[in-house]
Amino acid sequence: MIDLDAVGQTALGVAYVRAYESLRRDALFADPLAVALFDSALTDPDGTLRPMPPVTDAAGRERRGMYHWIVARTLFLDELFRSAASDGIEQFVILGSGLDARAFRLELGPAAVVYELDRPPVVEVKEALVAEHELVATTGRRVVQADLISDWLPPLLEAGLHTDEPTCWLAEGLLVYLEPDVARRVIDTIGQASASGSRVGVTVRSTRRTRTDGPFAQVAALWHEDPGIVGRFTDTGWTCELTDTVSVLAAAGRAVDAELVGPGTADDGSAGPSASLLAGRFESRSVGRAD
Repeated sequence: MIDLDAVGQTALGVAYVRAYESLRRDALFADPLAVALFDSALTDPDGTLRPMPPVTDAAGRERRGMYHWIVARTLFLDELFRSAASDGIEQFVILGSGLDARAFRLELGPAAVVYELDRPPVVEVKEALVAEHELVATTGRRVVQADLISDWLPPLLEAGLHTDEPTCWLAEGLLVYLEPDVARRVIDTIGQASASGSRVGVTVRSTRRTRTDGPFAQVAALWHEDPGIVGRFTDTGWTCELTDTVSVLAAAGRAVDAELVGPGTADDGSAGPSASLLAGRFESRSVGRAD
């Protein structure tokens, strides 16, 4: 049995989706850790992948929309890592890494190092799973035990991160679980630890997309109000771009029903509720906020 608290358990839900996607004939990625965890739960005795339940009601639409979103954000952030690596970045930091397996499935270059940072209980569970399933990293990998509500940068520096070199940061499915002031401090710290040319990838999915009585009600109860993620990154020196689930999946050759995930843009042309994926490039520390 995997012993995690409520927030930690959400990593299992993400891994479940990644396992299902990995087992599809038209899979858009392959996640070895997720498959190791859920292969037997998703396949028949002959190895055939069980079909998804049909979408027949609001709950079904929400589940299918969540599936699409997790697949899209995985693709989007994978590409961010690959793009950063192709531009010569060799430091990759995954905050709130949970059961993230990018260090076991992405080729980022011979000198690349992926730093996985999470709370000790989560790290212990993941490391036990990695050992149990004998997973081998495809890149340099360093595990950092730290809680984002505390001073998490020193342990990262002790693990070898160099703040005078560009870093690619990832905060996937993370900031929504933090109190707004904590989320803002995390964003500020990312900027303080970033050299020019650094990258960041963040999920900024609107909490309004999930019904309080829907299948993800227990998860939504853990979410906090938007701390102004996009504005905070912009104000602390990042040039940001937003995209959405439909666009990411379309670029990968998979068409999805936009009604399941919401429009990518609002009527006035601004970012809509599914414009949930942010990519940023850091240019300078000269811009900042005093609060």
